[in-house]
Amino acid sequence: MSRSTASDHDLVAAFEERVRIAPESPAVSCQGELASFAELNSRADRLVRRLAARGVGPGSVIGVCLPRGLGLVTVLLGVLKAGAVYVPLDPDSPTGRLNTLLDDAGAHLVIADSHCSGGLSREVRPVLDLDAVESVDGPAEDAISVGVASDLAYLVFTSGSTGEPKPVAVSRGSLTHHATTVADVYELVPQDKVLQFASPAFDVAAEEIFPTLVSGACVVVFPDRHRSPRDLERFIREEGVTVANLPSSYWEAWVSDLDADPRELPSRLRLLIVGSEMAYTRTLARWRRHSPIRIINAYGLTETTITAVLGVFEGHVLPPGDILPIGRPLPGVVAYVLGPGMEPVAAGATGELYVGGAALARGYHNRPDLTADRFVPAPFNGRPEARLCRTGDLAVRDAHGTLTCLGRVDDQVKIRGHRVQPAEVTAAILSCPGVRQACVRSVTDERGTRLIAYVVPEEGSSDCDTLSLRARLAGTLPPPMVPAEFLTMPELPLTPNGKIDHRALPLPPTVQAPVVPDAQAILSPAEQLVARIWREALRIPAVGLDDNFFDIGGDSLLLVGVRRQLGHTLDAVVPSAAPFEYTTVRSLARFLQSGPMSRTSGGGSEDADRGELRRRARTRRSPGVSQDVQGPARSPEEPS
Repeated sequence: MSRSTASDHDLVAAFEERVRIAPESPAVSCQGELASFAELNSRADRLVRRLAARGVGPGSVIGVCLPRGLGLVTVLLGVLKAGAVYVPLDPDSPTGRLNTLLDDAGAHLVIADSHCSGGLSREVRPVLDLDAVESVDGPAEDAISVGVASDLAYLVFTSGSTGEPKPVAVSRGSLTHHATTVADVYELVPQDKVLQFASPAFDVAAEEIFPTLVSGACVVVFPDRHRSPRDLERFIREEGVTVANLPSSYWEAWVSDLDADPRELPSRLRLLIVGSEMAYTRTLARWRRHSPIRIINAYGLTETTITAVLGVFEGHVLPPGDILPIGRPLPGVVAYVLGPGMEPVAAGATGELYVGGAALARGYHNRPDLTADRFVPAPFNGRPEARLCRTGDLAVRDAHGTLTCLGRVDDQVKIRGHRVQPAEVTAAILSCPGVRQACVRSVTDERGTRLIAYVVPEEGSSDCDTLSLRARLAGTLPPPMVPAEFLTMPELPLTPNGKIDHRALPLPPTVQAPVVPDAQAILSPAEQLVARIWREALRIPAVGLDDNFFDIGGDSLLLVGVRRQLGHTLDAVVPSAAPFEYTTVRSLARFLQSGPMSRTSGGGSEDADRGELRRRARTRRSPGVSQDVQGPARSPEEPS
């Protein structure tokens, strides 16, 4: 049994108690690799010894740049055992951004795998290879875990209105309170298998991992978040997953797929948590036609240590209104709907949501001004140290105390689960060569939320075309922060006091004739078809042959519609996983020409679909039709 100098209520102590009770119970399952609680504990202890040899101790800041898996869980647990602070990073983010975040956090070293470590700066801090760390043997005795509730547990970066990401500092006490409270509310038991779906850089990943471990349950890692809802459903069934936490948009995509092809859902799944984005009552109504599984709509911010408020929905009774309520605060959490002077508003009136209590984050790391602005004294508590977090979300509380979130007070938006401040994206565009002025706004319609960039180039600049800007931003920003559309303007409209007049910014046309670069001319009918459907789904003027659907504004919900439109146009059943597996125009078009598909109506076979596409490809290059390989003869449209 591991020894702990931490409080009996500490997260590490709670985990070690589970090691003592059931050492051989499964703790983490990932792609055929299964680690027991005893093995996970041993792995974490080896890491603690390795970190100690590097001078890591309480307060040390450790960057963690790893994909989902056993290694990630081991490292997060090991860093906490060492009393250090972990900074989770997305290994798919541009390395320049990763280095900037590590500098901002003041990281002492980074733990990464071979995929991520190559581009990380080694001049400022050491980069430890995960495989090398885990291969080190150590003495038989367990490491002594250290840390008290007031110590920091992690720093997580969120998008900043100042143009820079903000590191939110969460204490061990707040994380422990959250993990143990959520474990109780979700009724987690050792027999549960909990899905680990969120990106490592999302604090939701901590909610999937730590409450599971302190409950003695098993973390089951989903190998690829960009797979289709049907792939996820198959995975849940095969792995016997009982609890899953998904973004609301992914849940919507799953429901749409079920509507198109009704079927029985995995029998062991007993609880589905949705969140990160607004959820709708109509989606719950559609879900209820397929499953009675308990649904929880979770609300929270990084500043409130993940989930702070949740609504529980069981049975077939639907709540009133179009927006699914977020419910009531967790035990130990308080939530108020306040007016401009921080006065309580009446039931049914709209105000800003403020959250406080035991799980509140400490503030923004090394940002006292931002901390003072966002974390304010609680006016109703009487204790001078009590604080509330201004969430920036509009909310309403009904007569029964149930909360519903209505949207943002400021410009912050959620795109594919990511919190995005348009000001941060604007700052990134202004750093690009040839840009004189820029402004970014969000647009929300039936296909979701996307960013529109308005750019004023410097005179004579040739670097401000859409493709150049997109390529530069893709090297510095995560995919959800890269605008879906760029509009070049001679000047930005201004208000009488000289500020940008956002209301006067023109909305882009929904679909324009594409302008495809010569080097990536779309020639075949299959490529034309895919490109057209992508453009209409994403509402962008052009796509390149090798653009990744998820990198140019796509998400799982949109891909369900893409698959449906492809099947309708081809009169064929397109396999549900195909658009998720083939995520470029080139690869998806190639699959449509050679992949397994069956007809949906009228005689014919799967070969007929492939043969038709090949026939069109031959016709496209036959005499009398332009064969100019430098570009398409006309704007790509649906093959006739």
